[in-house]
Amino acid sequence: MNFNDRFFKLRLKLTDVKLRLKRAVPALTAKLKSVRADDVKHALRSAVLGVKPLFTQTPTDLRDWTMKTDKIRFSVFFILLSAVFVTAGSFYAFLADDAFITFRYVSNAVKGWGYTFNPPPFDPVSGFTGILWMTLLRVLWLIGIQPPYSANLMTNLFSLAQVWMCFLFVRRMAVQPVFQRKSLYLFLIVCLILLTNETFLAFMTSGTEAALFNFLALWWTFEATSDKTRNPIWLAVSAVLLALCRFDGAVFVPASAVFLCAFLFTGRLKLSCLTGLVVLGTPLLYYGWLEKVYGDIVPNAVSVLFNGFFPAIGRDYALSFVLEYALYFWAVFFLPWAAFKFGVRRQKGFAVLFLLILSFVAYAGVYLFAIGADTLEYRPFGFFIPLFALAGVKMLTENICGSFKGVLIVVFAYLLVGTAIPSAHTSLTKDLNTRRETTFLYRPVAQKAGWRAFFAKQWDDAQKRLIYQGAALRWREHKVLTEELLKTFPARADGERIKKDAYRLFAWDFVGVAGWTLPETFIIDLSGRNNIIAAKSPLKYETRRLFGHERAVPDGYVRCFNGGSNIAIDPFSGKKNLRLLRAAPLSEGRIKGCEGFWKSQIGASKPKPLRAPLR
Repeated sequence: MNFNDRFFKLRLKLTDVKLRLKRAVPALTAKLKSVRADDVKHALRSAVLGVKPLFTQTPTDLRDWTMKTDKIRFSVFFILLSAVFVTAGSFYAFLADDAFITFRYVSNAVKGWGYTFNPPPFDPVSGFTGILWMTLLRVLWLIGIQPPYSANLMTNLFSLAQVWMCFLFVRRMAVQPVFQRKSLYLFLIVCLILLTNETFLAFMTSGTEAALFNFLALWWTFEATSDKTRNPIWLAVSAVLLALCRFDGAVFVPASAVFLCAFLFTGRLKLSCLTGLVVLGTPLLYYGWLEKVYGDIVPNAVSVLFNGFFPAIGRDYALSFVLEYALYFWAVFFLPWAAFKFGVRRQKGFAVLFLLILSFVAYAGVYLFAIGADTLEYRPFGFFIPLFALAGVKMLTENICGSFKGVLIVVFAYLLVGTAIPSAHTSLTKDLNTRRETTFLYRPVAQKAGWRAFFAKQWDDAQKRLIYQGAALRWREHKVLTEELLKTFPARADGERIKKDAYRLFAWDFVGVAGWTLPETFIIDLSGRNNIIAAKSPLKYETRRLFGHERAVPDGYVRCFNGGSNIAIDPFSGKKNLRLLRAAPLSEGRIKGCEGFWKSQIGASKPKPLRAPLR
């Protein structure tokens, strides 16, 4: 069949479709006219009556919920619950500048340069805290879902997965029979606590690995406290994923080994426990890869923040977190709960509880005593929020309260205290939307919070010391920073026009948005996270930390690249203003020479000569 015949056949088909549509419209109109109002009411009534049992006949005992018989109920319930959480999280939605650093690593890996911040001839540097999040984003990129959309999608999903883990915790929770019959309401109480927690809602976005890490920590806890019906291998798998997700997650590997050894002595699936111990060794392959590619098993993003053990800032960081969300409230109930459970009733489970607390203390201790704090609010401790909510509900319903009314009264009291400081801070900062207003965003809340806020003055003092040193910066400050940078840096599509072979270079210390929007431009990260020379430079100040921006990079290092930046951008001007400067062209040899020379100066008391002196 030639082209003319095919074209004629296609026209016949189109004509036939038009005729059918022409005939269908009058027929559809006639049908609609024939429909009676009573028929519509009957159809709507049937639909409502069909959905009504999902709500009126829903079991309040979560143990009666099974996926085999309640698929529709599960689906409707969690779709509605997800909509509530996503809507609440949207009020705190933001993207951190740090997230765009990860996006650049993923972009370079997709381009074939591997996980590195700058393409060759720069040496690879490990400006990430773990490989798991990057690998997940890379897989999504390969199927057509790119950052930042893919990152926001995953942070939302992993936050909802945390809610699902809370459901599983509550369903298996050993409580008094009066509460077991209403365990659905206990789960909704946990959800209410999460919905009123600013940190949980904020990290439903952010673009970072926080939601993934928090989900894995909840999963690990679920496996560590499970009964003999669960396979211990899952405990090892969750621990390995935590180690791959973030460097501090490695603490859960030895903790899991202790748990598995305890399971062995209790006669629990010995073969599975031994297999789990073998699985716990797999992170050694990851650390070997770090050593081989980057020259160190500790990522540069971690080592740049290290400035000696037991930093004073760690105490303020922990104190600020505990006071802001009134986590001390649940400590009041812990001692009587534990005394009654293990002392009076002599119930089992003390060893597991002791190991669990020891594991969490070890995790918090390693982070606080090695690094001290994080620049992004309470990112390392986010998983404690749902765990404290679950622990509080468990204590109240196991042996503290005797009625549901008592539980509601205690939870209401906690919400009054636990939301006092965050709500006061939000009311003081909600209208701040410029970089000038939100830089080092500190607002004391003692007077605003009123009688509900216990220890508000102590929280104000701790926050003042933290913010002054660039630690625990509020999510709103990160949000405004990213928005301001995106206004002034070019769109990624425009930045991609500057190719690697043009040897354009930009030096700054906020390199997330810059690195994402200028994907093939060489970027010197003066903060040190993505640059070995900057990371090994001395601190700017002897008496003050300035997290992420505290390295005094030698002037000669940047100037070594034919004078420094040959791209100019006014980052907070409110409009896009990239300019390409005239400068002596860079070359591969020049970059290698500058990097090699300045790496030789690391740790030297005085500049080392390029060659041995003549005798």
